[in-house]
Amino acid sequence: MTTQTLERNALGAPRRRRRPHGLEVIDGFSGIERDAAVGVLPADLDIDAELRRLTEPKVERIDDRDELGEHIMQSAVSTERGSFAVKCRSVSHATDFATPMRTMLLTLSSAFGGTSATVSPSLNLHTWPAMDTLVASLEKSGAGDLWQPIGERSIGVGNARHVFVSVDNPVRDESARVFPSLLVEVVGAHLVDPEWFDRVVAPRCINDVPTFVYYGQVGFDGSLFEREWHRSQVQGSV
Repeated sequence: MTTQTLERNALGAPRRRRRPHGLEVIDGFSGIERDAAVGVLPADLDIDAELRRLTEPKVERIDDRDELGEHIMQSAVSTERGSFAVKCRSVSHATDFATPMRTMLLTLSSAFGGTSATVSPSLNLHTWPAMDTLVASLEKSGAGDLWQPIGERSIGVGNARHVFVSVDNPVRDESARVFPSLLVEVVGAHLVDPEWFDRVVAPRCINDVPTFVYYGQVGFDGSLFEREWHRSQVQGSV
């Protein structure tokens, strides 16, 4: 009986000894060291949530206009397509920022081809002014003799084209039956219903998976911009 008791104590109980300074040592750790080691993982730690936090890619934030524009262009012309959510003061402000990229993308892709698109809430308030601004930019860049209208709301340069889509007044002619392959912009995305976007725009982008850029304002609950602000790989402001 005595032998069994000693063996059980030797195998199952931690060895205890005293250091000269009075700290009790258990299994090679002092009481302080043991508590610190155990305290690394809180008792209420959600392992699954912590794993998601550690493995999910971190959102990149860019507040410099030039750097943001360069990132968008690189994404549009490469195979590594991305998703951008950009805060801006107004739709016209977003148009001023995006027009040089539209001009450059049309020019660069004129040889190998490709389609980009701009979606905006209103035909009269947003689409027509954006088209006029793009034409003026092409004229200023020296491509005045190269661009041509295609259908009602498309502009072509060589094998490339840019299509304008209005939520309140969709294009009815054949020129609108396109599948964007380079870039899809949504200006005023805080005024766009995400259900409409998922039903009308998203199905046209399944095969080529273009780069998406959403311009808008935060604080509009239930809007497309509010949803994409939390989903996008890159968040910016202009």
